[in-house]
Amino acid sequence: LYIDIEEEDTEEDKRNKVYSFWDQTPDLLLEEIFSYLTIRERYYASLVCRSWYRAFKLPRVWSTFTLEDNTLTRGKFNYHSGWQYVLDHMRTSTCLNKIGKNIRSLVFEPMLNFYNLYEFMNMISWYTERQGSDNTSVAGVGTHIHRLKFTFPCNMANTDDPDSIRLFGTGGKLLEALKRLMRNLRNLRCLELIDLMLDSKEALHLMDDICANCTQTLTKLVLINTTRYYCPLLHVGVFINLNVLVISPQNLHEDVIDLIGYTKLEHLHIFQNRYSQKDTTVRLPSRKSWIKMRKNNPHIKVHFEVESHKPTDILLPIDLLEHGNIPCHSIVLDTPNTQISPSTILNHGTFFESTIRVYAFKGLTRYFAPRNFSQRLDEAIVQFCKMCPNLHTLMIRDKISTATILEIVSTAKNLRCLYVRRYSVLKKCDGDWLKIMNWSPAHYQWIKKNSCSYASTEREVSKILNYRWYMLTEREFRDQMSSSDSVILVKLCYQDEKFRAGDDFLQDEYLYPDQAIYNTRCTEFVHTILPNIGFLGQILHAFL
Repeated sequence: LYIDIEEEDTEEDKRNKVYSFWDQTPDLLLEEIFSYLTIRERYYASLVCRSWYRAFKLPRVWSTFTLEDNTLTRGKFNYHSGWQYVLDHMRTSTCLNKIGKNIRSLVFEPMLNFYNLYEFMNMISWYTERQGSDNTSVAGVGTHIHRLKFTFPCNMANTDDPDSIRLFGTGGKLLEALKRLMRNLRNLRCLELIDLMLDSKEALHLMDDICANCTQTLTKLVLINTTRYYCPLLHVGVFINLNVLVISPQNLHEDVIDLIGYTKLEHLHIFQNRYSQKDTTVRLPSRKSWIKMRKNNPHIKVHFEVESHKPTDILLPIDLLEHGNIPCHSIVLDTPNTQISPSTILNHGTFFESTIRVYAFKGLTRYFAPRNFSQRLDEAIVQFCKMCPNLHTLMIRDKISTATILEIVSTAKNLRCLYVRRYSVLKKCDGDWLKIMNWSPAHYQWIKKNSCSYASTEREVSKILNYRWYMLTEREFRDQMSSSDSVILVKLCYQDEKFRAGDDFLQDEYLYPDQAIYNTRCTEFVHTILPNIGFLGQILHAFL
């Protein structure tokens, strides 16, 4: 432990020094703050005062336990590899004895030390099986875990370069330890398995124990790249109270869609991350299965999300004749190296004109964006807004003009959330609009007058949306739809619904549109005010 010792104050400084009242912070607030810190940071914070030391032991502080490469490890010297960090079994045992019964959410981040991962999963399973039956274990460990998230580091190249990715799947003893752990967690409400890349034979029996133990309790299931190649997973259709399902297209089949129709599923997310296959072999189920699913479960909403860093990837293998009956409510594309064509946008509008609510292009572009009107997406986006009367949220990353923004908000009557990059907005009223749009003289004068500056455009958009709207900086735009998890679920803006899964501390919510400006204000508060209000403020600034 290393703590910086400051020089002692003089007598005059001690008399004039005014102490803050952070030690009198209510336990509920301290509990929430401590839950954002790592184990080491919680320990440092507990040394500040007696009140914070007491907060260190509060149950909710340890509701989420995240295992990383150096968690609960000790240094061990190896003559071949030098110093290595291996799991300290005594420290892990002490930790589980003290706070194991408080764990509600167990998260395994991508780890390169498979030995530590394997040993820790076996220790959790052993405690769960024993339940205090002898003097070496305590009761309650594992019985209150409602969420399990396991992410396998499938990219062994250890680089983000899309051309250097080397994919490997899990299996063997590590897979056995994971299945043993899932078998012992009988009260799961949320299960997330990401990038396992299993062989088809192993994947067919992966969920057997979960189906036996959690048929009625599981409400959220995330299966991203469970297999690398095509392999239908019928297990997802047996959870009768499932509300949210996130799955990759290679694990879907007509029978899977048929089974989903008989459940209470509300949100089906079809997700492809950077490691998913994106070629001609990826196919969505046929038209008949979607029609039958929609008939049996009319409330289901389908969400497409694609993450790709290769310009050659094939995005969203959707066919008008086969997939026009999909109740698609959102399409989110995170493709920084691929420019979306106007025909793609118009096709999406044609396919899902009556159901789509959210349409977003995430992230910052890494390709040349032309300024010429004929090469931009302005006309296609406005046509898309006309075709989709229920459009609620729109995110645009490409270059558009201020006149296009005004035309969008005046065309999309139900639009509540509009995200654009200030850096990519051109202050102009393109003359091409008069050739393709039948504007009245009053409407043309209104657009021409208010498209001359950012301030006037923001003012008019704010009047239409009924809240203070403004264009986003590059950092704000990049962080709008980023998730705290390494992958996924898209937290989008909805007007008439909010979904909750699991306990109060386990919530994946859909934010209300009124919070769009609130989120920005919170960001300003975190980055401007918190660093200046002392030690606790610096903690909040660092981790919020």
